[in-house]
Amino acid sequence: MNILEKIVIEKKKRVIFLKRKYKSKIKIKVKSSFIKKIETNNNNKITSIIAEFKRYSPSKKNFKNSQRIKETILKYETSKATCISILTDKNFGGSLADIKVAKKMTSKPIIRKDFIIDEIQIYESALYQVDAVLLIAKILTEKKIIQLEKCAHSYGLDVLIEIENENDLNKILKSKTKLIGINNRNLAKQNINVNKTKKLSNYINNKIIVSESGITVSNIRGIKKEKINVFLIGGSILDNNNIIKYIERLVKA
Repeated sequence: MNILEKIVIEKKKRVIFLKRKYKSKIKIKVKSSFIKKIETNNNNKITSIIAEFKRYSPSKKNFKNSQRIKETILKYETSKATCISILTDKNFGGSLADIKVAKKMTSKPIIRKDFIIDEIQIYESALYQVDAVLLIAKILTEKKIIQLEKCAHSYGLDVLIEIENENDLNKILKSKTKLIGINNRNLAKQNINVNKTKKLSNYINNKIIVSESGITVSNIRGIKKEKINVFLIGGSILDNNNIIKYIERLVKA
């Protein structure tokens, strides 16, 4: 069993718990500016950096700036990052408590990055007043993607749909979100190939492409040549000694 399969099994158990916890739902409507901020940057030819916070990952057990969330989010707030990603899965050292902390530290739009497989997780995300949620095509059917996307939009949440390969492309043909992420990482094997963004983006029209995973100052220029101007970056930012200056270098690269 690979790490992705393990996480999905954990989420199925979590969904059962959440459905009991949130048996009585309240009406929620979020005012999201996540995609709007990115669109504004694109119109002005400004690079958008979605700066991610996570404590560790299956491929790396420690980041230099991952232990003190308040300090890191304050640096993201001060930096030229457009939005912030908070990884709330326990396998990355995260939880929804990190969303609460981050919202006190920043006014920038926040995306909840997790392994969402059910509408109850979308409801929970809206309760915590995030601006957007991640949907991972690899772990969802085409029907489920559309269902979860519709659910997220009903709460006012923006959606970033992440694809990893050609098979995932067929699952997103009917999606309405403007934001499609291409993950350069193989989620099951945890290896990275940044050329994946360049390859898969050729098959996607009329969407905003977000390049995810493995992005550094040294390789971001090559991806920008493909007219891709939005990047979700965690590791190289969290491992840098000067987060604010590093994000500025990413924007200007």
